[in-house]
Amino acid sequence: MSATIYEVLLDSEFVEELHQTSAREFWYRFVAVIWQFSAREPLKGLLFTHSPYVLLDRQSEDLHTWVFTTSDSSLLHTGTLPIAHTQVIKLSKDDPLKSEWLCLLLTESLSVIALASDRSQSCLISMHPQPIQQAIAVLKQRITNSEQLALLESQLKQFPPKLPPYQVMSRFGALLLAQSVNQELPIPEIQEVDIIKAITHEVRTPLTTIRTLVRSLMRRKDATADIKRRLEQINAECTEQIERFNLIFEAAELAAYPIPLEATFIQELLETQISRWQEQASRRQVKFEANLPTYIPAILSNAKLLQQVLNGLVDRLIRSFPPGSQIQMYVTVAGEHLKFQFLSLPEHAENRKSVRQNSPLLSPLLSPLLKAVGQWLMLQPETGTLSLSLPITKTILQALGGKLTVKLHPTSASYDGEILTIFLPFYHAEELS
Repeated sequence: MSATIYEVLLDSEFVEELHQTSAREFWYRFVAVIWQFSAREPLKGLLFTHSPYVLLDRQSEDLHTWVFTTSDSSLLHTGTLPIAHTQVIKLSKDDPLKSEWLCLLLTESLSVIALASDRSQSCLISMHPQPIQQAIAVLKQRITNSEQLALLESQLKQFPPKLPPYQVMSRFGALLLAQSVNQELPIPEIQEVDIIKAITHEVRTPLTTIRTLVRSLMRRKDATADIKRRLEQINAECTEQIERFNLIFEAAELAAYPIPLEATFIQELLETQISRWQEQASRRQVKFEANLPTYIPAILSNAKLLQQVLNGLVDRLIRSFPPGSQIQMYVTVAGEHLKFQFLSLPEHAENRKSVRQNSPLLSPLLSPLLKAVGQWLMLQPETGTLSLSLPITKTILQALGGKLTVKLHPTSASYDGEILTIFLPFYHAEELS
């Protein structure tokens, strides 16, 4: 197997091995110095690297880039990288070079290499032609295309490795000293909402693909009844997860886009959703009961988002309690508002109350198993289920013109379930005129 650059350079007298900090952190610092050094004028020469994004905003048509990577994604246009001046060398998946972070730059005034390897917690740097030529020799072994080899030889004649003049080394050294090991790396602030958006995208995409494949299998004529039943379960679970993360995404977008409110016929919405909630509850051996008036006037809301919020609340309740529990929903008129009330009763509340009184140490086990994950999410550790936190849910309902309150059952027990109450305003035509 071919040697790595790290193995070839490790014992060179012209290479410095730095142990002051983690290998990749110092590699980043060193690349930052090269970036600062090249700020006065565009880079002109050769760049050898493992990633097309190294020194990306310093690259121009005068910088010929050679990317050595196992990733197919690196073959794609990066947006600003001049593709005509880029050569991509595809490494095999088992090539040890894939574990090395490389930045080797050859210009008319500067020859420098910075290398970090997963094999060591150190970073190798050098400005001497000898180790740089050794590193290039290792890279040449990975190039199998004769035209690319000829092109590289031609470019190396134009930009051969050479010792930089003392003025360049002095300036480079000053910039490197400024990047002291105690200096914090400039890490851009990442808001929690940005993380939420990224998570929802990464979860929804594969789940949507799985659901599409499952639905195509459900349409096959050779699928047995038992297989179709299992596929329906998978489809239902995927749909619930997708809708849960759709709601989380909608919440993350709340600040950027105002919610349009309109006349919403809530009775139609409930009639289509109640059977689904009951089916969802039955799969977890939880009983869901709904009590509706015979007629419900239109409310002022957003049908799509309200449906997602209600689905999220019901889903949270169903998943928060053990089999045998009950959830009761009451819909009534309260003045100018429609009142939703969800009462959750854990399994055998009276029996559980007596168990607590006789065994106080058991009471923590009978609380709802939800933990806060930042300000936005709640986690159910037993299942790994994520859901919107109640404060964020309250914010969404406020944007819908409504209000959410949460109370515990007024009993002497430490926890006998929740009472969630939602108030939504009725629609009046003059409000939107």
